[in-house]
Formats: sequence, C-alpha cells, structure tokens
Amino acid sequence: MSELPGTWFDGRSSRPQPVRLSQPAPGRLRLAAHAQTHEFDVRQLELSPRLGRMERILTVPGQGQVHLDDSPLLDDWLPRRDRVERWAHWLEGRRLVALASGLLTAVGAVLFFTIGLPWMAVRVAPLIPPAVERQIGDHALAIVDLQLRPSRLPAERRAALQDRFAELVAGLPREADYRLDFRYAAAIGPNAFALPGGQILMTDQLVELAERDEELLAVLAHEAGHHEHRHGLRGALEDSAVLVVIGFMFGDVSGAGSLSVSVPTLLLQTGFSRDHETEADTFAFVRLRDVGISPEHFATIMERMADHHAPGRKGDGEGPMGYLSTHPPTPARIAAARAAASSSD
Repeated sequence: MSELPGTWFDGRSSRPQPVRLSQPAPGRLRLAAHAQTHEFDVRQLELSPRLGRMERILTVPGQGQVHLDDSPLLDDWLPRRDRVERWAHWLEGRRLVALASGLLTAVGAVLFFTIGLPWMAVRVAPLIPPAVERQIGDHALAIVDLQLRPSRLPAERRAALQDRFAELVAGLPREADYRLDFRYAAAIGPNAFALPGGQILMTDQLVELAERDEELLAVLAHEAGHHEHRHGLRGALEDSAVLVVIGFMFGDVSGAGSLSVSVPTLLLQTGFSRDHETEADTFAFVRLRDVGISPEHFATIMERMADHHAPGRKGDGEGPMGYLSTHPPTPARIAAARAAASSSD
C-alpha cells in the first residue's frame, strides 16, 4: 500500500509530528503517527490547491493540519470537486495553453472595454429615466462647484447669453432639458462643461476671452451636441461598468454602491472620448448653419483657447481641469470647422 510522509500539526501543540498518509480503501484516508492511527472519509478533508512546487496542506477536522510534499497520489486519493480548480490544474501542466489563454483573455478585455462597453452604453443610455440622468448631473455639478466660484459677470450679460442659447437649442429633441449657467474659475480658465441632464456651465474666463457672442454660441452648440447624443450619460455608464468589472477582478465591489458620486468625478476629470468630441463637433457645425452662424466662429474660438492654454503661458487655466485636458483643440478639429464653414458659403 502506497504511503506519503508528512508533518502533522495537531492544533494543540506547536511541536510537529511525523506522520504517514495512506489509502486503506477508496474514499478513506489513514493518518498514522507513532502509536496513533486515525481514519477519515475523504469528504471530511480539505486539500489546498496545487501552487507550483509548494507543499500541500491537508486540513483534518478537529485534528489540525498535515503538510505534505506534492504528489499525484494526493489528487488520486482526494479528487477535486471544484471545476475551476481542476481547470486551473490542467492549465498548469500545459504552459503554451496557459499562455495562449492569458493572451486571449487580455485581447478579450481590451475589446470589451474599447468596443463592448461603448456599444452597450449607446443602447442603454436612452433607457435611463430623465430623472436619473438629472441626478447624475446634479452630483457632477456639486463636485465641480467645489472648484468654482459664483459668476462675476453682470446679470444683464448672463441673461443675454442665456436668451441667445435658448434660441440656439430651440426645436432640438432635448430642448426642455437645457440649463445654462456661469461660474468664475481662475484656476481652470476658459472652459465649458456639458453635464448629464442638460446642465451646461461656461466660465467667466471663456466669456471674456471671446470677441463675439457667435464664438460662445459655437462652443455652446458643441456642448449641446454632447447632450443630444447623451455623451455624458454614456461616459458615466462606461466608467461605472469599468469600476464594477475591476472590482470583481480584484475581489472588491465595495465601491459599486457609490458610483453616482464617483462617476461624475471621472467624467469631469477625463473629458469625453475622441469619438464623442468628433460627434459633438459635427452636430455643432450643422446646428450653427441651421441658425445662420458660420462654423468659422468655432475655429476662431478654438484657436484663441489653444493660444491661451499654450505650454509655458502664465495665467489662468493651468490646473488639472483646464480646457486642454477636457476638450483638446486639435488642428484637425479646427480644419473640420473651416471645411464646414466653406461648404456652407
């Protein structure tokens, strides 16, 4: 009869005892130590999974633990009942298969985060009740307001811009959602934000930077494009899904219940994706032409903001939420605006 040597820690004394483990009958294991002999039903025992060349630990109810060198006999005597463990053990003995599985998992994760999540967000966002979207936007507003101050623009100036914005969005599918407000933001500089639910914030610094109201309306048309396409909500859904997936991967889903607070922070700090920016730009060019404003004003204000936020420039807007961090004004976007302006001439 085959035997395996081991070291027994009985749980009552710190002194290890040499033992021998054997199988007197199928489904039974015998533990022999000096003059003592114990037999157990294998269903009562728990064997630690194989991990490289580390020793295995056999937990014996009421009798402590037995530490043994790994041996195929252990797997014969105590068959794995866990399918995941059996699968992991099978992979351990096939390095190429394990490597290929790891690569496939990595590729699958990349595809899920870059294609799967946006695809799902596009389809789920329209199903979110407006009240929930407004709640997410209200959380975002509360967070961003921690870094902002009340507007210092004259009330008449703010009202005039709000009236022109109302004309800009009149007749849009989500017209009733829109709310335009202003904030003083010395640390952020010229900027504008579209939050879930239709709230749009514009900084005093952007109003002061513009030379014409049409330039501000061009920026507002872009922000309206984000709302019409539900970019804020889609981004919130994608970010929350990423947090949940990462939580499951690392065994910590404690943050899942606070997503309504954490998602707005992610949304405001990272800005919209390149695809979302392009989609909002395209919407803005069409809307501006519809209301008789040339998209050239979009290119002009983008260039002015790019100059304002140029590297090495001292002044406003050098903080982490500066315009370059949330709305990168690339030459390609400026060129697209000028192309749209030329096509409408």
